[in-house]
Parts: sequence; C-alpha cells; structure tokens
Amino acid sequence: MKISSMLRPWALMSALACAAHAPALAEDTLARIASAGELRLGHREKSLPFSYKDANSGKVQGYTVDICLQIFEEIKKELKRPDLKLSYLLVDGKNRISDVKNNIVDLECGGTANTAARQKEIAFSHHIFVASSAFLVKKSSGIKTLDDLQGKKIAVQGKTTNENLLKANERTFARKFNYVPVDSTLDAVNALAKGEADAAFADDAGIWIPLTRLGKAMDEYQFLEKRLSVEPYSIGLRRDDPKFKELVDRVTRRMIQNGEMAALYKKWFSSEQGTLPMSVFMKEALRRPSDIGVEQIAF
Repeated sequence: MKISSMLRPWALMSALACAAHAPALAEDTLARIASAGELRLGHREKSLPFSYKDANSGKVQGYTVDICLQIFEEIKKELKRPDLKLSYLLVDGKNRISDVKNNIVDLECGGTANTAARQKEIAFSHHIFVASSAFLVKKSSGIKTLDDLQGKKIAVQGKTTNENLLKANERTFARKFNYVPVDSTLDAVNALAKGEADAAFADDAGIWIPLTRLGKAMDEYQFLEKRLSVEPYSIGLRRDDPKFKELVDRVTRRMIQNGEMAALYKKWFSSEQGTLPMSVFMKEALRRPSDIGVEQIAF
C-alpha cells in the first residue's frame, strides 16, 4: 500500500494496533516494590544515547534512563517511601523482554521498539522516541532527494532491515543504488566522511553519535527529509498491571505535555554543533501521547 503523505504516520499506526489484551492475573508491581523497598531498573550496556553505563564513571545514564528516574520519583511519592532504593540491572537485546515478563526487572529502560508482537508479552509506556531510517549526505553533494541518489553509492549495514528497505525502494520506484556494505552504523558514517560513499543509511538516532564524533566537521552533513521507515520506542513493564501502568503513563504524559521530554531530547541529541533534527514522527509523539504497538512502517 502506497502512503501519499508523510503527515499521516499515526493514522497508519492506529490501523496496525494490536487487539486489546484479555484480562489476566498479575503481580501488583507497586506492592512488590513497597515490600522489597526497591525499584529494579533494567538498563543497556552501550545503547547510546538511550541507556548505557559510562566507561569512566560507571554511572548508568541516558535519555530513557532520565525518564525512568522521573518514574522512580513518582513511585516514591505514590508509596510515600522517600527511602525507596533504586537497583540497576543489566539487560541485553536477547533478554530484555523476558526479564520484564519474568519479574526480574520492573522497568526496561533502553531503546526498545514498541511492537504489536512484543505487546503480546509485556506492556509499554507512551512512545518516548520515534526512530526513522534516514539518509545522511554531505551538504556540498547537492543531493536533496532520493531521485538524486540514483546510481550513487550508499553505505549500509548488510543483512539488516535498512538494507531491505533500500531494496524495496528500488523495486517500488524503479531506482538503482550502489551498495557499500559496512559492519556498523559507525562504519557507514566513516565511509561517507572518507568519500567512499555518497550517503550513509541507518536509523537517525544511531547515526547521531558517530556523527558528533566528527566535531566541527559535522556541520558539513545533513539528513535528507525523506525517511523510509518509522519505529516508536517505549519503556517496557509487565502486562496486566493497570495500577502500575497508570502511574508510568501519568509520568510520561506529564513529561510530554509540559515540555520535559522535548527538553530531554535536546539534552541527549545535541552537541556543540547542533541538535539532531526532530522528525515529523517524533513531533507527533510529543503532540499526541500514544502507547500503540506497531510493526516497522515502511514508506
């Protein structure tokens, strides 16, 4: 199905929303936290800038972690427990969902896509970030649109959804790209910087960190307005616990509506050279709080 406008992403997301979950018995998370005297926060090792452990200080930090810390403060108020402790537990791409489901962590604070499939296993907060697959080019290249990339060299990590998106775009619009296979998003940005590619293609958030490492030279680059996919990120929590879900949503809704989340975006996606441009999808997430689980949406 062809999408005629970039301004209707959430209408499509609504169409892909998963069916309502049937009621089921589950542990009362707030009661467990009160009894144990601690909140268990699942974090990632190197999921910059969302959730990571700083190599120098050993501190767990990041965009998602900052939001989870606000939830922690709300829990202390709700339980009237200023003495409540916070425990950080490391999760990874393989166990992050199961650790929530199996009551190992209370909140999964990483960079996790909120999908319809995953909503069958755990619940999610409102969307806190919306990733999109983006093209990074040099401003001096004169490349403004995807048609300008016809026959150009594009650095992309092989055997990924991003590579598949490029191939699908070629088939749909009769385009032809020349692929420069790389092992990581960092390698894609480096290939562009060295002139080995005309564009780097990856998730915009993933591109941002290696881009900032170019220092002042990053001002020589820009993202194309056209994006090929969208994927919302949310904080994970156990299903069938409406009381805890309501508290989490209360915090994220407040942060969205009072501008705190936009301020955190600026904090974590900025450098001396500027801020990662906020996509139309992220702007929509900050206008209309939603926890809908979707599959990756391609354009």
